[in-house]
Order: sequence, then structure tokens, then C-alpha cells
Amino acid sequence: MSRDTVALAAGLRGWLDRGDRITGVKVLSAGHSNETYLVEGLNEILRMPPSKEGLLPPYDMARQHAVMSAVADNSAVPMPPMLELCTDPAVLGDEFFLMGAVAGEAFEYAVPQWLADDPVDGADSCCRQWFDAIGALHTMDTGSFPPGGRTVPEEVAYWLQVARGAESMPALIKVLEDLDAAPPRTTGAPTVVHGDPKHGNCLWDKGRMTVLLDWEMTQISEPMLDLGYILMFHDQGEASLADAGFELPGWWSWDRMVAEWEQRTGRTAVDVMRYAVLGMAKVAAIISVGAYLFNTGRIQDPRFEGFAKVLPAYVNLLERRAMKA
Repeated sequence: MSRDTVALAAGLRGWLDRGDRITGVKVLSAGHSNETYLVEGLNEILRMPPSKEGLLPPYDMARQHAVMSAVADNSAVPMPPMLELCTDPAVLGDEFFLMGAVAGEAFEYAVPQWLADDPVDGADSCCRQWFDAIGALHTMDTGSFPPGGRTVPEEVAYWLQVARGAESMPALIKVLEDLDAAPPRTTGAPTVVHGDPKHGNCLWDKGRMTVLLDWEMTQISEPMLDLGYILMFHDQGEASLADAGFELPGWWSWDRMVAEWEQRTGRTAVDVMRYAVLGMAKVAAIISVGAYLFNTGRIQDPRFEGFAKVLPAYVNLLERRAMKA
């Protein structure tokens, strides 16, 4: 459930020096992760932590603002204009930040018409722009970036802890335990890692990538974590989840994505399948948290009831991929 948008508009009017131009606040996404609102009259975006219990706390607005500002100022990744940060919860009830609105639409579950009309060249162009952004991030100077991050063993241990805390399926916990016992190798010095770089977090304006969003899991770590996360969307079969576009004839294959990433970063991909397994296990752990919160009555949102329904097929695919890896 979203916040009182009338109260948000009133709070912003009193806090911003341009607040008199605000005509209203509209919900874009709200629930149990970071909440996003359109500030009408200013055409700006308001980001806040979840108003109810979140899936993966904490939600550090100041760090997110610092991360996004650093990426916007020091890389070629398409980013929104970063505006004010407010750390005083008295203004709107929580910390928040503002950024400029950017034209575009996201897709995860259905291919938009402009892409369906151009499934070869259009899909190739999408992948190229997407990997240009990922490559720019993975070659960014970490000296200009906020500190904080986990090593690959720490990353595996973190998601194992999350899965255990959510009383996840034994098969998922076993996959993570195996990764914990023998973590994937690394490709070199740590760099900036997005954490959730799926194509569904890109906005597209008639085939042009306008922005990469959702930076709450960004850290300094091993960039193979991002590449493996992207690769896991290939060939999901009956466990298909947020992979619209991957079936198009012009969409890059697994091997093409690896080669293009290597060319952009100057690194050699290692333990590729195992990183893809870790990416899937991470998603399965997050889904498990949502299902656990719903089943224990801490969240009544019916979307989280659906998490439990998709989890068995997803973990089954994860298990098969882990055996191959």
C-alpha cells in the first residue's frame, strides 16, 4: 500500500523552493521495496523506502543517492538527473530523494509493440545498448564511488543466510551451501556492481535506452555477479520469469553476451555457469522471503502469495543448472 499522496505533496511544497509548482503526487510503484512517485507539476521522481515491511532491509536513501550520483557523474551509464536528498524524516515521514523524470517504458513480462515489430535489428540494438551500459559501469573508476561491498564468498554467505531465514526450500539451501563451500573464482580487482542489472530495469523510448534504474543492491564487488545474473534469464522454460525479449531472434545468445562483456571490460569470464546459478539462487532467496512474509501473516499483499506458487518450478530449474555447473 502506498503512502498518502496528498500529504506527500503538501510536505514537498513546504520543503522545496520550487514547491509551489507541485500539482500533485502520483504513485508509480509502491509496496515492499523502494517506493517511486511522480511529482506532478515538476515532472520529478520521488524515491522513498517501503511504507510497510520490506523484502530486504535496510533501505538507505542517502547511500542510494550517493551511488546514483557517482554513476551519473563518472560513467557513460544513462542515468536520471540527480536532485535533492532529504535525511530528515520529519519532512515526509522517511528519508527520500528526488531525481528528474526520464522518458521511457520498461518491459519484463511482455515484449512492447515497437520491439515486436523489429525482433531482429531492434532486439540486437537493445542488447547492444544494455551491454554498453553494463560495460561502462564495470569499467568505472571506483575511487569516485561510495565505499561498501561484499567479496564473492561473502555474497554467497549473505544469500544463504537470507534463504535460511526465510525457511526456503531445502534444494535452494543446498545449492547455496555448495556455492558457499566452493565459491566461484574472480576476474580481477573489484569494481562497481549493479546487483539487479536485468533488462527490466532499463527504460526504453522507442528502442533507445534512456536510463538504468534500481540501484539499491549496488556495491563494490566482482562484476561476474552482474553477468551471471543477466545470463540466468536464458532458456528458463516452464520456470519463465521476467524474461520477455529473450525469445526474439535478434536477442543475444548466452555465448554472445559473454563475449561482448569480455570485449567491453577487458576481463576473461570465469565459472560463468556457476555465477548464473548464484544469480538464480539470489532471486529464489528473494522470492522465498516474500512467500515467507505472506505465509507468516506479516504481509497480506496477494502478490507475495504468488511467490510461493512460482518458487518450486524456479528452484527445480536452479537445481538442474547447479548440477551442470
